[in-house]
Amino acid sequence: MNNMNKRLKAAHFLLIPELMCSPPNKAIISAYLELGYSVDIFSPGRPNEPQYYGENVRIFGVEYTWIWILRNIISLKWLSYKCFSGTSEDPLAVVGLLSFLYRAKSFCLVDEIKSGSYRGDRSKRWKDLCQMSMRNADFNIVNDRHRIELLQEYAGLQNDSKIIVYPGCFHERPEGNLDSRREIRRYWGFPKEAFVIGSSGGFNMTAGADWLLDTIRDNGDLHAVIQPLGVSALSMFLLNSLSFRDRVFIETQRLGWEDAWLSARGLDVGMCIYTNQAPQFQSMGVSSNRLCMFIAMGVPVIASSQKSFKFLEEFNCGVLVKDYNDFLHAIDYIRANHSAMVENCNQCFIDYIKPLDCYYTLKQSIHALS
Repeated sequence: MNNMNKRLKAAHFLLIPELMCSPPNKAIISAYLELGYSVDIFSPGRPNEPQYYGENVRIFGVEYTWIWILRNIISLKWLSYKCFSGTSEDPLAVVGLLSFLYRAKSFCLVDEIKSGSYRGDRSKRWKDLCQMSMRNADFNIVNDRHRIELLQEYAGLQNDSKIIVYPGCFHERPEGNLDSRREIRRYWGFPKEAFVIGSSGGFNMTAGADWLLDTIRDNGDLHAVIQPLGVSALSMFLLNSLSFRDRVFIETQRLGWEDAWLSARGLDVGMCIYTNQAPQFQSMGVSSNRLCMFIAMGVPVIASSQKSFKFLEEFNCGVLVKDYNDFLHAIDYIRANHSAMVENCNQCFIDYIKPLDCYYTLKQSIHALS
């Protein structure tokens, strides 16, 4: 095994350092390690948990610029890597070039498909390199089967190109600190009998922020937990100035991925609203980390009405909505059927999201590259 560890070495490129412990990246890095690889993570900035994966994982800096490529792409150090991988989209330009120049295996985690109004501001030349990397990769990963066709169209993949699905989900549910539901609510400052709606991640108009705030304002028996990302100082000021602020808990610190999942146990309902009309946001399904988090932790969800979320109603662990009135009715429905829907979440997690099955497929796909 020692000789194998020296021979098998992978380079994994992140878009932002906080992604190092995200569910799909944890699955990739864990699979590498279980297969005998050592892993070098390249990140534009230092992750908060540099020792998270142990001694066989090292962290290095990277910049996704033409200057960095010109200064670093030609180096003997890249010859030591058996495989290159990375998250979409910017890192894939580097992954594709390294794989091509050094004749190494590669695969792409295409968790973001930058098309339509979500194209981003990268130049066509850079995006061409990213799409080339997807076409030349040994396989690509999408987070939901409804994104397969979207990826094929975006990257120009042939129908027989190898694409596997790994959801935005930990393959093993976090255990961590076993705080009780009552203790979590005490931390939020809510009574134990409160009915609590949770919003995690992006908090803006396309994520249903206005629906949530209007609902809490107009219904004095409802409470909300907001774990916002990327919220401006002005927005935070306005949130803290709400007349019903005593019924809204705002998490001001960025929680770790596992801590966010564990805290979801204190919620009664989770929000998975995506009204952005860009193609990837209308094909969310189990690519949504917040959806996987809620379902895994036994929290029924209110989700946007789209084909990729239809399974929620089939398992009766969520309600699909088109507008604010639907949102209000969904809350009433979940309140009336909460106990049964909590049980249904676990069945959905096992029978539809299937993280362990997906992890096995991922691990076998990486093993085939060795």
